[in-house]
Amino acid sequence: MAKLANTLYRFRFIWLGLIIAITIIFGSLIKIEMDNSLKAWFSATDPDYILYEDYRDTFEGGRVLIVALRSEDIFSLDVLSYIKQKTEEFEDLPHVKRVHSLANANKVIGTKEGIEINPLLSGLEEDNLQKIRKHALEDELFRDYLVSHDGKFTAIVITFEDIPSGEIDKSFLQAEEMAYKGKPEDLEVFFSGDMRIYFEFNRFTKQNQVIFPFLVIPIICIFIFVLFRSLSKVLIILLVIGMSLCWALGFYSVLGFTSNVVTGMLIPLVIILSVATSIHIIEYFGEARRKYSKKEAFISTMTYITIPCFITSITTAFGLLSLSISNIDAVKHFGIGSAAGIMFAFFISIVIVPLFLTLLPSNQNIKKARAREHFLNGISKFNERRFKYILVGSILGFIFFGWGITKVKIETNQIEWFPKKEDCYKSAMLLDKNLSGIGDLEIVIKGEEDALKEPDILKKMDYLSSEIEKLPRVKKVISLTDYVKMINKALKEDNPEYYKIPESKSLIAQELFLFTLSDDGREELDNIVTPDYSQGRIAVKTESMPSQASVILGSLLEKMAKEGFSGTGIGVTLTGTTYLYNLMTKYLLESQIRGFSLAFLSVIGVLFVAFWSVKYGGLSIIPNLLPIIFIIGIMGWSGITLNTGTVMVASVALGIVVDDTIHFISRFRKELKSNKFPVQDALRETTVSVGKAIIFTSVINIAGFLILLISGFQPTREFGMLIALTLFFAIIGDILVLPSVIIATRRFLTGKTKS
Repeated sequence: MAKLANTLYRFRFIWLGLIIAITIIFGSLIKIEMDNSLKAWFSATDPDYILYEDYRDTFEGGRVLIVALRSEDIFSLDVLSYIKQKTEEFEDLPHVKRVHSLANANKVIGTKEGIEINPLLSGLEEDNLQKIRKHALEDELFRDYLVSHDGKFTAIVITFEDIPSGEIDKSFLQAEEMAYKGKPEDLEVFFSGDMRIYFEFNRFTKQNQVIFPFLVIPIICIFIFVLFRSLSKVLIILLVIGMSLCWALGFYSVLGFTSNVVTGMLIPLVIILSVATSIHIIEYFGEARRKYSKKEAFISTMTYITIPCFITSITTAFGLLSLSISNIDAVKHFGIGSAAGIMFAFFISIVIVPLFLTLLPSNQNIKKARAREHFLNGISKFNERRFKYILVGSILGFIFFGWGITKVKIETNQIEWFPKKEDCYKSAMLLDKNLSGIGDLEIVIKGEEDALKEPDILKKMDYLSSEIEKLPRVKKVISLTDYVKMINKALKEDNPEYYKIPESKSLIAQELFLFTLSDDGREELDNIVTPDYSQGRIAVKTESMPSQASVILGSLLEKMAKEGFSGTGIGVTLTGTTYLYNLMTKYLLESQIRGFSLAFLSVIGVLFVAFWSVKYGGLSIIPNLLPIIFIIGIMGWSGITLNTGTVMVASVALGIVVDDTIHFISRFRKELKSNKFPVQDALRETTVSVGKAIIFTSVINIAGFLILLISGFQPTREFGMLIALTLFFAIIGDILVLPSVIIATRRFLTGKTKS
């Protein structure tokens, strides 16, 4: 390492120029698009995602915005006029494919010639209000879907094309502005649907990318200034942060990754973690500067610090990179991008920091340093006297929090990722309570051409729909059978006895043909059945529910559908947005198990190789498992669920917390090999010398991650809180538990009977 240190010093300005050049190149490449749609979570090659896309293409699906309206009387003339006007205006918005509301919902009436199909509000006059109300509340298709059973709640459903993510915010804001314009005073407006969720996710993503850095950076600057009492050193670390971000974001752009509510945490993470190497370099350089000239201090610092800092960076990167095996694209991209950012920060730090330190005048605050040493000496003495109690407490903690791990639950319901006070959450709950719910499970059935005109098939579909409606949490079921029964009833002079499936295929074909003679009727049927009647959907609308209940319901629906059409030649597929998010339950669990296992094996493997010692490699496991076990246990005991944010905690935390262990053990071995100190003295010297950097880097990281608590996105907030807690436990693990283990195993470590 001495040769490398000399080379770095000799060509330090050339290396600086190279770093600046690369920064400029990467900075010019930064161009990251935002995407919080399903594409952010699922790979384009995922079979279930492909099936979902096929379903959307087949049945004119798209991004949905639900404009929900509440009034004491929805069927007043001014409210209905407003609904009719807004339905027409929404249809003229860019990218809108279809608008469905009471204004254009089809009213089917039997006539002598057959049936008459007209929009419900086609004759909107004061005299017709009661008829409109009666028809809307009695119609099986309207009730609890477009209008609540008490007539106080209705919805305008806007279906957008699969527009670019960059257009989502604009489209939503246009629709919102349009909805409020000309609104009756007594009418309340709420917004829900996946368009609203994507809009909110975009807001959180921007918050992660813009607001958090502006809050995190000043906090880091304050802590660094308190630690070093030097504005120049603060500026050096800010330079490292800026360059690290340029490299990380430029690299991320080159890979073609998009930004979303999860990967948006990349920027604050790189900012927070990029300071650790710099702090250790500055701390050791200051120590060396007391003894040597600037050049000698540079070489001494780089000779000692480069390998430990490289190992800490590579272990952190491995912890983050383990997320790349996740089936969730957002988690995968976050892992790759942040791992690259950490390694970039290391290379930038070892060039930039020592170079600029040699340009600064020596300015040691001896009084401050002595105060810190006195405090850390006290901790070391406490460890010597109470190491047995510390170890017993650690074992009890392992047991208690290990039990808590068994209580961790998974949550993939998007609405549950929002705070209860957020308008998005409140609006979703209103729809959940008053209309057909916000859950979306789709049963797609597929057969030969005209298969869905067969009476037996339609009866099985109708029976299945009726059985599904009896299930808990199911709010509404809509399928082709509802239309067939409605048309059949209308043709029989609205006799309720004929609200059923006809026995003749030819009669069913005739009735459907009559319905499609109307453009409105054809458009409505296109939403639930293909033109050749080979494919159809059974739309199951459900209330919001925990992921576990949703997974159980999805499995039950799939089983019921397959059993219902068994032996008919009809294929059955379960899909829908809720179904896809149910799959994330499995993906999250796999990510947690596989990701952490890979992180643990790779990180611990690096430690064994780095220390080139089974004893010290094994010793390093203990203080790093402690915070991970504790934090996952806290999740179980406190009810914090495993979601897109918290699934990353274990892997990310392992990569971070191992850094301080590496610095501690490296310094301890150095002190022990000097043959000047027995174990306790070597521990005391290590605690005093390395403890300052360990505590300050940890405190800075904790403060930085706690900033994430202001996020309105629950997974981000929980991620920040849990990482901060993990780092707190890591300080305890490295400053208290690790020395206690060393004291307890000193004979094994040194091979001596006394130390």
